[in-house]
Amino acid sequence: MRFLGALADCADPAATARAAAAAARELVGADAAAVHAGDVRAASGELGADAVVAEWATSSTGRLAVSRASGAFDEEDTALVHAMAEALGLALDRVRAHDRAERQQRVLATLMEIQAAIARGEPLTAVLHAITEGAAALLGRPVRLADDATAPHAAPVVVHEEPAGALVVDVPDGEPFAEQDLLEAFAAHASLALTEARTFEAMQDTFWDPLTGLPTRQLLVDRLRTALRGPDPAVSVLLLHLARFGAVNEVLGRAAGDELLQQVTGRLLDAVTPEATVARLGGGDFAVLLTGAEPGEAEATARDVIAAVEQPFTVHGTLVHVGLSIGVAHGRGGGPEELLSDADVAGYRARVSGSGTVVTYDDEMRAALLDRLEMQAHLQTALERDELALHYQPIVELDTGRSTGVEALIRWTHPARGPVPPSDFIPMAEHTGAIVPIGRWVLRTACREVARWRRFAPDLTMNVNVSALQLRDPSFPADVRAALDESGLPGDALILEITESALLGDDERTLAGLQALKELGVAVALDDFGTGYSALGYLRRFPVDILKIDRSFVSGDGSDGDGQQLVRTIIELGRAYRLEVVAEGIEDEEQRQRLLALGCRVGQGYHFARPAAPEAIEEHLATVHPLVPRPRPAACQTPGAQVPRPSSARPARSPSS
Repeated sequence: MRFLGALADCADPAATARAAAAAARELVGADAAAVHAGDVRAASGELGADAVVAEWATSSTGRLAVSRASGAFDEEDTALVHAMAEALGLALDRVRAHDRAERQQRVLATLMEIQAAIARGEPLTAVLHAITEGAAALLGRPVRLADDATAPHAAPVVVHEEPAGALVVDVPDGEPFAEQDLLEAFAAHASLALTEARTFEAMQDTFWDPLTGLPTRQLLVDRLRTALRGPDPAVSVLLLHLARFGAVNEVLGRAAGDELLQQVTGRLLDAVTPEATVARLGGGDFAVLLTGAEPGEAEATARDVIAAVEQPFTVHGTLVHVGLSIGVAHGRGGGPEELLSDADVAGYRARVSGSGTVVTYDDEMRAALLDRLEMQAHLQTALERDELALHYQPIVELDTGRSTGVEALIRWTHPARGPVPPSDFIPMAEHTGAIVPIGRWVLRTACREVARWRRFAPDLTMNVNVSALQLRDPSFPADVRAALDESGLPGDALILEITESALLGDDERTLAGLQALKELGVAVALDDFGTGYSALGYLRRFPVDILKIDRSFVSGDGSDGDGQQLVRTIIELGRAYRLEVVAEGIEDEEQRQRLLALGCRVGQGYHFARPAAPEAIEEHLATVHPLVPRPRPAACQTPGAQVPRPSSARPARSPSS
């Protein structure tokens, strides 16, 4: 009874065998016990050479063996072992029968769900996906639709008695497969789904892209699987991303986008060998499968493809330029999805690097991408977990050292990684859209701080960096108004810094946003001036108050004649447009004096103060900077310049730097 009780609650053959071995060992005082019943094996301890073996033959066969090092088993012990073996055989029969009944119920439930989906007229792709996923779940192996029925373990799919493909299960070479009946049942439902759709072409659409006539991803995967199993292991995949394709769709229309894809297809086919497979994966993404090519040949093919596609196209009478970035991966003995995943990782790196780039996968790329994805996910909730903080850098009069403003710079301290550079996490925030709520928090926090500091420095201003994404957000002016109202700060105490790139694109929308900000009394600073497009048209068209000279032109010993000339030009430009000019990145006394001599009156940099926490800034604001002891010389004034107010510091793209 104790033996049967030990088996009573076991729900599967493996658990039943383990419980039987443990119970048998205990009941006969054995050192070890083992069960062997077909593909089910279990052991408790290590059997000795003098083991007692009891076999059973019920609906199945097997044996129970026990052994002990001291003392032989008597007749009573041996009889008990045989009785336990018979009981174990019956218990395994019961469990297996229960498993079969449950599995049959799952099969019927899955097939009924598929039949219901067919009856409801659900999309063919959804029904076929349910068939392959349902079969895979029950068989415990990958199942796929193929375009022929020649695979070793395949069940034909037919439409109106015509072959239309096959349902194929992937079974490693040498392993048995005894569930052909079940595979055929699912294949019959695939046939039914296609017949109900009343189109033989539907199956073809699964494998062939109707717009370009190229193989689809599914057919690419099927051919890639075949290539990887072939005698030549030299298999490479190129994943191609067509840059600016979305812009063609938006500006010229969907029909123009379709025509562009067809022209791109022609150039791709011309650029590769006839043996290569060119597939369309969707949108502006393509793939090329190369077999028998060495790694260097794959990269050479990628460069040929880029050269072909980057030549201009004529679409609907308009000259169109597109770019191409390519990720390359070479077969390493894995499966097709693994190889495609490797190429996708390399393709991501290529897209980040820009058009015309070819990147070949290595293992470090995946680790770096996973690391980046983890960082992005963590950044989404960094604000909620109080991991973000603001530091501030003073903006000073170059002749007196008096602080006239401060710039808010965001900092992130990751709980495991420690401080993360803004240059790493701000692009992530912009990419994910997290920059909008983060920027809102920066704005409100900075306004509260400067409102408090203005109690003892009444003219102090606050510079806050604004990303292009924030600037184009229709609710951004309302966010600024809310921050001013909550803090009691007047509009003319706030300076918003934007980069030149933020002014590109939707001119009307950007102009409307800036005008709404100007109505609040807020000033606008153009950050990193001189590094980007620097079009004079921006200064005429957009309401800009301040130009900030990029630190790259300020740093150094003054020997760079071109850099110094550019600084002089920016200062003169500010004078001509009645804009204040602020120099960034001042690191020593020589640079300060040189800027003063050129007519710049305001700046910031490590020479005066590094970005610091609010407490340290309060102490700094109460002092005149000791590096500049003398009064302002009249020669350093900017003649005729209208100074809206002291300006501020740097950023770009986002609420920090």
